[in-house]
Amino acid sequence: MRMTEKEINEIKSNYDGGYSPELLNHLKRHFRTFELNYDWMTSPVKMIVINEKGYSLYENKKFLTSKISNIVEDEWIHLGIPKIRKTVKYFLDGIK
Repeated sequence: MRMTEKEINEIKSNYDGGYSPELLNHLKRHFRTFELNYDWMTSPVKMIVINEKGYSLYENKKFLTSKISNIVEDEWIHLGIPKIRKTVKYFLDGIK
């Protein structure tokens, strides 16, 4: 399921200037995503792997934002907690 150009631009406008491109690249490289799709499902379930465990992206954004932020904040503390959290939210919105 691909996002339309309008959806992509809408997500970018929500986070304009408030995220770190370097951290975003780090998140894309280190947190693998995949889809589960079975015959009985109406739509595929998007998943993300955190510490070798899969988590659903469906209605789980707040939990995943906290979990990923806690993992990366030690290395990226120079950005500040609000910018780290905003970048993680942008990353998660981009997956959907």
